[in-house]
Amino acid sequence: MQSIEERFAPIQAGLTDLWKAIQNPRVPRLVIAVPSLSLDVEGLPLPGGLLHFEERMLYLFHLLGQPACRLWFYSSHLIPEEEIAYYLHFLRHVPFSHGRRRLRLQPLLDRQVKPLTAKLLERPAVLERLRRQIEQCPNAYLSVYRSTALEMRLAVELGVPIMGTDPRHENLSSKAHARALFQKLGLTVPAGKVDLHTLDQLAKALVDMQQEGMITPARPHVVVKQNDGVSGLGNRALGLMPFWNLLVSDIQADEKYARLGQALRRHWGDLEGIAFWPRFERLGGLVEQRVEGESVSVQLHISPLGEVFLKGVHQEILDAQGRYRGAIFPAPDRLATVTLGRARQVGEELASRGVIGRVEVDFLVGAHEVYALDVNFRKSNSTTSLRTLNLLAGGSYVEAENRYLDGSDQERVVYGSDWLEVGKQASSPQDVIDLATDEGLNYSTASHTGVVFHMLGGVSATGRVGVTCVGQNLDEAQHFYQQSASVLGPAS
Repeated sequence: MQSIEERFAPIQAGLTDLWKAIQNPRVPRLVIAVPSLSLDVEGLPLPGGLLHFEERMLYLFHLLGQPACRLWFYSSHLIPEEEIAYYLHFLRHVPFSHGRRRLRLQPLLDRQVKPLTAKLLERPAVLERLRRQIEQCPNAYLSVYRSTALEMRLAVELGVPIMGTDPRHENLSSKAHARALFQKLGLTVPAGKVDLHTLDQLAKALVDMQQEGMITPARPHVVVKQNDGVSGLGNRALGLMPFWNLLVSDIQADEKYARLGQALRRHWGDLEGIAFWPRFERLGGLVEQRVEGESVSVQLHISPLGEVFLKGVHQEILDAQGRYRGAIFPAPDRLATVTLGRARQVGEELASRGVIGRVEVDFLVGAHEVYALDVNFRKSNSTTSLRTLNLLAGGSYVEAENRYLDGSDQERVVYGSDWLEVGKQASSPQDVIDLATDEGLNYSTASHTGVVFHMLGGVSATGRVGVTCVGQNLDEAQHFYQQSASVLGPAS
């Protein structure tokens, strides 16, 4: 009996011919959108309203601008119709009614905190109905948030390829594999130790780093990373001065590692810390010297033909814990200049290994060095602002100039976030839309500037919305964000 991988291989191999065919926008296609948060979430400090992050992929509505495209969009929950209408309003070149007719929303009405793909696989009747649709359209494919073994199973069940990274390459994006890839390419990475699975191993790594001069009383901070994290979740900063005497003591090595490991467990005794260690031991991880700088994320696309395209570069806005809160696109020239070439190196190496789809390469730009940090194979936070801009303006990123030009060749800049807190006056999708309309904040298809909101369906439960603020320059984009915060935010 063939394994899932063996059954998947010939299905995914058909992606090259499919890709060539759909370059003609008149060729009919069926896009099956499954924005499943297929992550190992056990032990992660998850934000509230996690299911509403599925709504970020509503930017796929831009595909409906091609009259031959049909889109089936699955979700765990019912997405409000006013949110659907809100997005369809931004379609270019086709009437609202034409786009709406080719869109099928498929809510599973299942709010369990588990991947949407798993929920689909548990529903044979839903899969059978979808297979009948696929039979009517040979050019069908899956568009997913992240390609994992779950998405591979779904592709096999439906007999359609994934328009994205082959799940068999998923391990290449782990922290340890990404670090090895960077080092092979001669890119600088923070000093550290890898292949750690226990607290004793982490303790030994810290002792070795102290003895090798990677950490000193002047530089006592490290970051402990689980091999599989997202948006900074799975990383924890650690200051070593409380343990310094133990680190440099001359007690027997095994006893030192055991005592230091116990001290680390006690030190992180909060709920998040208690959950961190079992996940670290289960997935493995690494420890790196903490380096200072500005966070930059470069988005690439590797086509099924192996072509590498730079799609954009974002300056990421992080909170005090290093977790993603927003981004500026395009990043300032001083950051783009030192990261785009390095990201292309990574993309070309991954393409040579057969990787295709969306790839994100993260860097930290310091005063004197550029550090390569992560590789991600998913439609990330930064993807939302970039793809939303494509929906709105119909333009593209010009790598040579580090500019985004809309369909009229006018420059546009984005300030985006998933974390705009709202007050009681904005407790429903309609409230948000009405307030933005009253204040003249809504994105204008005439000026190609303004604000687009996402994750509207969860605003009453989470007290926040996502925003993509589009301006002719960064000052205007930030002004739109500040206005949105003032109009929608909690009363002071």
